[in-house]
Amino acid sequence: MSDALVIATPMTAIGYLLGGARTVTAVDANETIAAVAAAIADRRAAVVAVHGALWSAVAPQVRAAWAKQTSPLILSLPDEDGDVSAANDAALRDLLARAVGYQITFTPSGGTP
Repeated sequence: MSDALVIATPMTAIGYLLGGARTVTAVDANETIAAVAAAIADRRAAVVAVHGALWSAVAPQVRAAWAKQTSPLILSLPDEDGDVSAANDAALRDLLARAVGYQITFTPSGGTP
């Protein structure tokens, strides 16, 4: 495992491709599940990042199984229409904790450590 794979909607895939990310497109839950399964079987990706809209389309029990997996690490990317909120910050902290093995905290802008 040596790289990251982004599974994105056709509309957002272009941005990831322009950024140099290895990218696969999906349009629904079935294609998303198939793309994640192919990435797991391929064993090239250390991280599989699934676009938020596609992540939400997948059944909760499948997402829960993905969230428990560490090799590869399967995570949800924010939806382009999503709000930046405390919930997104908490999800990012949880993701980083899973990736590096310990909790990372952030001081808000203008705050003190």
